[in-house]
Amino acid sequence: MFSSVSAVLFILLCALVPAATIIFCQFKNRQLKRRSPISEPLLPLPGETLQKNLNFENNKLIAVFSFSALIPSIILICLMGQWINPAFVQFHWIDLLWAMICGASITASVYATKRIMARRKAFTAGLMGEMATAEYFTPLVREGWYLFHDLSFPRGNIDHVLVGPTGIFAIETKYRSKYADIKGGQGALAEYDGHSILFSGRRQEDLPLQQAKAVSGELSKYLRGKLGYTVPVRPVVSLPGWRIENYLPDEESEVIVINPKNFRRLKNFQAIINAPEAIKVTSALEEIAKKSPQKPFYKSIIKR
Repeated sequence: MFSSVSAVLFILLCALVPAATIIFCQFKNRQLKRRSPISEPLLPLPGETLQKNLNFENNKLIAVFSFSALIPSIILICLMGQWINPAFVQFHWIDLLWAMICGASITASVYATKRIMARRKAFTAGLMGEMATAEYFTPLVREGWYLFHDLSFPRGNIDHVLVGPTGIFAIETKYRSKYADIKGGQGALAEYDGHSILFSGRRQEDLPLQQAKAVSGELSKYLRGKLGYTVPVRPVVSLPGWRIENYLPDEESEVIVINPKNFRRLKNFQAIINAPEAIKVTSALEEIAKKSPQKPFYKSIIKR
C-alpha cells in the first residue's frame, strides 16, 4: 500500500510542477517593480466580452482533458498496488532509464512553462500597447484619415499604418513598462536624440527605430510595386504612456517617436497626398490586409 501511495504522490507532484513554476514566474515578475505606462482604461473592442468568455471556456476544456488523464492514472496506480505483491517486484537497469526519462520530462515541463509565461507576458504587453495606440489614433479617422492594423509582410507585421494628407506612416508600437521606484516626470520621460531612445535615464534602445525603418521600407517597396511609382513612407515609433522629449525637429528625424495621444504632430508635415492618391494607397493596403495569411495553429507551435 505504501508503494501505491508513493506513486500517487509522485504523479501529483509531477502535475503540480508546472503550476508551481507559474506561481514562481508571477512572483518574480512582481519583484521587478515595474508599472504599466498606460494609466487609464481603454475602450472595449468589438466582441471583447465574447473573446474573454471563449478563452475561459478553452481553459476549462484544457482542465477537463488534464483531469481526464490524471484521475484514471491515480486510480490505476492504486489498483496496481493491490494486484501486485511488492515482495516479488524486481528492479532492473531499465527502471533507471525510466527514472531518467521521468526526471527529464519534469525538467522539460519547467523549462517550457517558464518560456510560455515569458512569451505570454510579452504578448500581453504588446497587445495592450497596440490597443492603446489604435484607440488614440481613432480621432484621425473621424477627420478623414485611414488607419490599418496588423498588416502581414514577409519580414513581419506592421502594427499600424496611417494614411492622410501629410503622408503615409508605418507605426511600430512599443510597450515599455515604467520603473516603479522613479517618481515624477523622470519616470515617464523618453528622450530621443535621433539615434536611440533613453527611457527614464536608465535603459537605452535603438532596436525600435531600426524595426520602424525596416517595416516602412518594406511598405514603400510594396506600394511601389502596386502603384508603379515610389511612395515615401515615414517610420514612426509609438510609445503609449511616455512623455517624449525630442532633440531634433520631426522634419529632420529619420524616425518619428511619439506618444500616440499627441497624434496631431503627424498633421504638422506638409501635405503631400491628395484624395485620389490616398484612395489608391488605401486600396493597395486593403488588398494586403485581406490577404494576410493566418498560420495554422500547429505550425505556430512547431516554429516556436
